[in-house]
Amino acid sequence: MSWTKILVPALALVVGAGAGAYGVALTDSHGASGSPSSSVGSEQPSVGSEQPSAGAGAHVGGGMMGGGVGMMGGGGMTGGGSKIANGAPGGLVPASRMEALATKARRTVDQRGSTLTYRSQHVTLVALGAPGSRPGMYWQLDGVDGPRGPTVSVPAGAIVTVDFADGDPGHPHGLELTTAAPPYPRMAMMAGRIAAAGAFIMPVPPPEGNLWYAVTISFHAPAAGTYYVICPVPGHAQKGMWAKLVVR
Repeated sequence: MSWTKILVPALALVVGAGAGAYGVALTDSHGASGSPSSSVGSEQPSVGSEQPSAGAGAHVGGGMMGGGVGMMGGGGMTGGGSKIANGAPGGLVPASRMEALATKARRTVDQRGSTLTYRSQHVTLVALGAPGSRPGMYWQLDGVDGPRGPTVSVPAGAIVTVDFADGDPGHPHGLELTTAAPPYPRMAMMAGRIAAAGAFIMPVPPPEGNLWYAVTISFHAPAAGTYYVICPVPGHAQKGMWAKLVVR
């Protein structure tokens, strides 16, 4: 059985919930302050055109398997491919490009061990799914991973841009910011709710050689508290693919 047949019924529930409860546009205050742009470097384009529209489900509605703007719907990933500079058509980005972005992003934060602290109200986080620096299911954030996943700290209300790519040659990966804390069941995406409008990426296929599938999303950090970045593919968060997001 292909992984798509496993993901469709499991993630359909999340898609339905996301489009209704969480598939909304970012707040008007975001528009007043201008579209968020990447803090990784000037070569990064604005992700304003990547903002989820009402009902779009923040890349969930019409997602990878839903036709329309999805990866397999004929229009390229999220209706125009990756917004990451030097990305190939269809959302494919050279692995070296993503690794360079992660290294550059790490220089913009305060790092203590596997904890990354952002001070700015405009945060760019490079999230790579199990890119091969160690075995198993895990997140690498800004080039950092730890035995229990890295911890990222951001100010409340910050505009968070996530440059995501699947670097795992054996598995599809997606991304969800959830209210549910570990340990996780197999169906981790059902354990809590999506913590912020737009903080969800449908799973993408594994890499094609040295090209990784990439997506850029942007969302407002939720209220102060502790949240978790998980992979919504069944079993992945259960096996350790989670990281902590602390909003202060």
